[in-house]
Amino acid sequence: MKKYFSVFAFFTLCFVMGFSVLRANTDEYFIDRDPAAVKNVFDFSHLKGERLQEAVRQRMMTGLVVKKDADGARFSFGHFVFVDETGQKKPACQAFGKVSITFEAEGVSVGGDKPQMEVEGRCEHSSDLASINPLFVPVAKILGERPGDGEFQFNQGSGVTIRFANLPEAWPRLWLLKSVKLVNEQSSEALVIESDEVAKYLGHPVVLSWK
Repeated sequence: MKKYFSVFAFFTLCFVMGFSVLRANTDEYFIDRDPAAVKNVFDFSHLKGERLQEAVRQRMMTGLVVKKDADGARFSFGHFVFVDETGQKKPACQAFGKVSITFEAEGVSVGGDKPQMEVEGRCEHSSDLASINPLFVPVAKILGERPGDGEFQFNQGSGVTIRFANLPEAWPRLWLLKSVKLVNEQSSEALVIESDEVAKYLGHPVVLSWK
């Protein structure tokens, strides 16, 4: 009996140690995927008017995640569920088909106007409804292009359209996030978060540096 007990204790110990190693190597940004838990935190269907506007803006910005690598930068925002004007409960990306982020170059101007960059893509939420899937700014590919006003389309990932205006002869290297916008393509209705609100909710501006 002691032999069998020792074998059982050994395998139990191995299981516990294995589980501990798995937990230690799990992504530190793991989010509880229980739909009920997400619903309780990010469901604003009980809010209306100014309270709803404040809640969704704060949710989007406090959920901001920026990940940079050698190819560029990915911007993801907090997602939410709300009740639209018809009384229907919807995930934000079901009501707003596009997400757009606008940047303004720092330390550069052309004819008194600062260079502008708008990054636009589809609004698609993560499987747990907690975040808007990232918009990718392909910095490496952009720097390989000749600077000029106009529109660029990149199909990497889910695909983005990037528009530039007031560009100088060389690419600006420092960009300040000026606004975040969700757009309803049917009604042209938009939810806009301006630069002062970005600083309000985050406590600091968001700057994208191109090395």
